[in-house]
Amino acid sequence: MGIQAAYTLVDEQTLDRLVESAPEHLVDELERLELREGSTIYLDKLWDGLHFLLTGVSASTPIDDSPLSEAVVGVHVFDSDDFIGCTEQDELAPIIAALDAVDVDALLAAADFTAFSEAGLYPRIWDGDDDALRRELSAAFTTLCLVHKRAAAEGMHLIISIL
Repeated sequence: MGIQAAYTLVDEQTLDRLVESAPEHLVDELERLELREGSTIYLDKLWDGLHFLLTGVSASTPIDDSPLSEAVVGVHVFDSDDFIGCTEQDELAPIIAALDAVDVDALLAAADFTAFSEAGLYPRIWDGDDDALRRELSAAFTTLCLVHKRAAAEGMHLIISIL
């Protein structure tokens, strides 16, 4: 199946429970949460490429205090062997503002997918059809924007898992 990014909307009580969970139980907890209808939105496999498009670096090296990096990987990272991040509800506004300021069409038009490939980004698809890659990244960017706006509108936190 591959590694995909999932954005799960959670309330305060659920976030508190996750923070208090033992690291070895976090993935199981998230899998249970993802089963709830409508609470999880998947970015699929393009999380690393989208992070690179927005920041110029892989998601494996998140940028502290960068709203565009935090849009993809979250503001906080859980203590876990797997990548699980979190953006709290009160941290969403600057991320949404940064996403709204992005001219994604210009970024995609200038995207050099050779650089994506040379950076070793996941997944190893960057030598494919440039137009198809641009369409997929554009759709992923739209999804990323929508999930952050939905969390803000519903007063929810976001748990980001890249598993």
